[in-house]
Amino acid sequence: MDQQPLVLIVVLNWNDPDETISAVESIFQMDYANFRVLVIDNGSTDDSVERLRGLVGERVELVEVAVNTGYTGGCNLGFKRALEMGADYAWLLNNDTTADTHTLSSVVALAESDERIGLVSPLIARLGSREVVMAGAWWDKDARTYNDTHDIDLAKRWAVEHPDAGILFGTAMLVPARVIRKIGMMDDKFFAYYEDFDYSIRSLDAGFRNVVDWSSSIYHVDKSMTKRPHEIKPHYWYYIARNDRRLWRKHLGPIRSLRISWWGTNRFIRYMNRCKGDPVAREAIIAGIWHGWLNKTGPYSPNIRAPRVFAFLVGVYAKRPSLQRPPEPERL
Repeated sequence: MDQQPLVLIVVLNWNDPDETISAVESIFQMDYANFRVLVIDNGSTDDSVERLRGLVGERVELVEVAVNTGYTGGCNLGFKRALEMGADYAWLLNNDTTADTHTLSSVVALAESDERIGLVSPLIARLGSREVVMAGAWWDKDARTYNDTHDIDLAKRWAVEHPDAGILFGTAMLVPARVIRKIGMMDDKFFAYYEDFDYSIRSLDAGFRNVVDWSSSIYHVDKSMTKRPHEIKPHYWYYIARNDRRLWRKHLGPIRSLRISWWGTNRFIRYMNRCKGDPVAREAIIAGIWHGWLNKTGPYSPNIRAPRVFAFLVGVYAKRPSLQRPPEPERL
């Protein structure tokens, strides 16, 4: 244990104590010894805090935040705590995940194998079916887009062809302390979603390589916007529709990002068309698109609405035959 790097495992909770408790319990089933757990309750309004206090012990710390600071705010608290305690790594672990016994040992070993390695992620699979849904992604800066795949063989080929362009999802992202010190905290203007893409790109720009560990897996609760759009919560629709535009604007500029942002807008309108009978979801998507183009930030509220004229025009445009087709496969 003394020879292993110290890992601070950061688990965020927001009104979901059952999944968080389950995630923490699964951590203690792993074969990695030198870790601590930081559970951050992000302004929950249910009985989360009372229940999560039962987890506190020698290796588990609970931070209670009065207001919801978003995924970025919670992760940044984890980063700060990792640096304060002298941890070598922060492992951002979604509270709706479980891991194989050797997952943490494997991703840490990979990170330790090369100083140029920045961020590391295991394969991401669906909880229950264990079907791989994310094996790798890469940032094509020239084409102003990204590519991702669930095909491990294709991901391995991409890793050879584009070794300095890896993009990782934040579901189970291992972040070395040296990366935090060099590129700083997550951009809290995203609040939630796409902050992992942003952090991956910033890691690449700093000269690091982001890699997927194909010998380990994390199992994640399935959230399919394509197959089961009516199960997706409105705040999720809002953030991804908004932050898709914010991401490209930040890294490509207001002019160069127009083409991919317009493509993204059309993709979210296709999602909106699949949410027929769910006016709250449709309004959240339209508001997200509107605020994305305005480059707005901040948390979602059920009261957020796009101007009526804009919503009307989107509704008219959404009737185009080309927008009735199913959207392309989504990110987690």
